[in-house]
Amino acid sequence: MSRTLALLVLLTGTSLAAVNLKGGAATYTANCAGCHGAKGQGNVGPNLHEAAGWSSALFARAMLKDVDDKGVALKPPMPNWGKIGFQGDKGKAPTTAEIANLQGYLKTLK
Repeated sequence: MSRTLALLVLLTGTSLAAVNLKGGAATYTANCAGCHGAKGQGNVGPNLHEAAGWSSALFARAMLKDVDDKGVALKPPMPNWGKIGFQGDKGKAPTTAEIANLQGYLKTLK
């Protein structure tokens, strides 16, 4: 593994093999882009570039419990993904893998 790749893995806090960027892109396009913009730049919803850098625990909390990195409830019309599930998940809460894939994809949009 090159020094740059090793540093990237350390900085992201996850194994690159564990993150499916294609899956993250599909999840983002189907569930998030309509409000947060094609590149996470913000639109109806806020810019997501900062959220991409949150710890995985904070990012998962935002997705599943509608609470941001400061403990503040996310504002409507943000869906509570923990209650409704991502599109195609038939109402099941997103999995740890889906959330990691989504956050991994968001990191590529910076």
